Amino acid sequence: MTNNDDVLGEESHNIKQIIAEMEAAHNQHDADALDRHFTSDATWVNVMGLRLSGWKQINEVHKAVYAGPLKDSYARYEVVNINFVRSDVAITHIRQYSTTSDGKIIEEGQGSLAVYVMVKENHTWMVAAGQNTLVQEPSHSN
Repeated sequence: MTNNDDVLGEESHNIKQIIAEMEAAHNQHDADALDRHFTSDATWVNVMGLRLSGWKQINEVHKAVYAGPLKDSYARYEVVNINFVRSDVAITHIRQYSTTSDGKIIEEGQGSLAVYVMVKENHTWMVAAGQNTLVQEPSHSN
């Protein structure tokens, strides 16, 4: 018999792997690789407050921003927490830190906090909904 904590630990690991793949796709500016982790009917609210509906619209916007304003954007994703609402639904908070192209965090740089509603479909965790909110780090001057 499998312990529930073991199952949740394994599922948490699987979700963290998906987030790592999404980070890599973002840093390669590869919208298709990023968006393969979204469900076909996903909803996304970006940092500008624009609500996107469906995989196609999310992918089109990601392609446009990677070719334009985010072409030199890099980030590190840190999973802050994962809350399993059910065994196949998880709410995940991800802190995203701006980095240089070689992965060094930019001190006092602009970052974001994202919430992903993830669902398990065909044994794979997917983003069904999410929102990304800008976070400006406070200055550490005295």
